[in-house]
Amino acid sequence: MNNTNKILGAALMLGSVGLATIERISVRLSAAIVEAGYASGGNPKEIVSLNDNGSGWLVYFLFFIGFVLLVSGFPGSYRRREK
Repeated sequence: MNNTNKILGAALMLGSVGLATIERISVRLSAAIVEAGYASGGNPKEIVSLNDNGSGWLVYFLFFIGFVLLVSGFPGSYRRREK
């Protein structure tokens, strides 16, 4: 179970970072597409306000759950049973 928690924790943490990155890229890419549309029409560059409010609560929640799983995957101090 410890290895499963480590793997799930790392996957959730990396997934949340990837999700936040994809979200930021899509916001900036869509703004660039709109600006390129204005420029191709011969109009001066229209300033597009980016609604880049940061990532939502889902990214932070996934990162937190991943961190908890990763920490729980490492056992604390326990006594090994001698046979």
